[in-house]
Amino acid sequence: MGMNNRTTFATCIVTVLVGLLLPTAHAGAPDYHPAKNATEAVKRIQELGGAVRYLNAKRDALEVDLQFAVEGFKDEHLQYVPALKNVAVVRLKRTPITDAGLVHLAKVTTIERLYLEETAVSDAGLKHVASLPKLEFLNLYGTKVTDAGLDHLKRLTQLRRLFVGKTKVTEAGITALKKSAAKLRVVPDRAEDRRRARLVVDVATKLLANAEQQLAAAARVFKELAPLKDELQNVAETTKSAADAAGRKADELKKKLDAAKQASSDAQKAADEARKKAEAKPDDESLKLQLKQKQKVTNDARQQVKETQKQFDEAKAQADTARVKADAAKKLGDKAKNAKKEHDLVKRIIAAARLRLVGARRSQQAVE
Repeated sequence: MGMNNRTTFATCIVTVLVGLLLPTAHAGAPDYHPAKNATEAVKRIQELGGAVRYLNAKRDALEVDLQFAVEGFKDEHLQYVPALKNVAVVRLKRTPITDAGLVHLAKVTTIERLYLEETAVSDAGLKHVASLPKLEFLNLYGTKVTDAGLDHLKRLTQLRRLFVGKTKVTEAGITALKKSAAKLRVVPDRAEDRRRARLVVDVATKLLANAEQQLAAAARVFKELAPLKDELQNVAETTKSAADAAGRKADELKKKLDAAKQASSDAQKAADEARKKAEAKPDDESLKLQLKQKQKVTNDARQQVKETQKQFDEAKAQADTARVKADAAKKLGDKAKNAKKEHDLVKRIIAAARLRLVGARRSQQAVE
């Protein structure tokens, strides 16, 4: 359909939609008459009780919907569809079309989705469907299709979704088709349903086993620690107090150490200054005496740093050990405090896991 006809075509589409909302004036479908152009084809489809519409505003693609066609709709009426351009979707659900009608659709190579459910289509008709290179979706629910018909569909490399419910298609036929179309999803697919059901049962079984292990562990904790809850809480508080006291002592010694290091640094500077003065006046006994005194102060300060460093290191080690004990005591106390809650939670989890497994096994039985 050219762009020059798009306005007229759109007007026809609106007319079609309005017509669908009003009682039809036709007692039956009019005979087929060749359409001279797309606009006339739309009018003919409207007279049949069908509709033509754009899929969306972003695509210049059409949907032809004939699933509510009036009585008397025949295979030959499908010749109107090839008169349109860019037809992507055709809906023929529950219409009286047969394999012969699909000959006309085989010419519409732009079709991506085809709805043939509950029609008289059989394996012979799928020969024509196999001529649609862009077909992605095909609904054959309730048709006369068998495994032989599926062989024709192996040519459709773009086919991604196929519905074959209430047909004579077998698991073997579906398996054979999927070997040539790895990305194809068939509904129903009992082999795939069984595989998924087994997978769900396996997962549910593992979840239940994990829940049972958790329940056993939670039961042990509840039995061993819950009675000691108050005692362990007291131990946690006592060890925390001891850790806090050890931490404060280490902090005080750190301050003392910093002060000792500063005093040592100041004493060293004073001694260096005294040495410079004594070297400048080697005969001055008073300067020599001052240097000796400054050196003694420096040595004492260094010794004080060593002693304080040792005290700090010991206090810090004790504080770290106390903190580790306090943390362990707190975790144990919290574990005892929450033992009942955790035990009850795991019991609920295992109950849910058992129900999940029962449901999974029922689903598995349904598809076996």
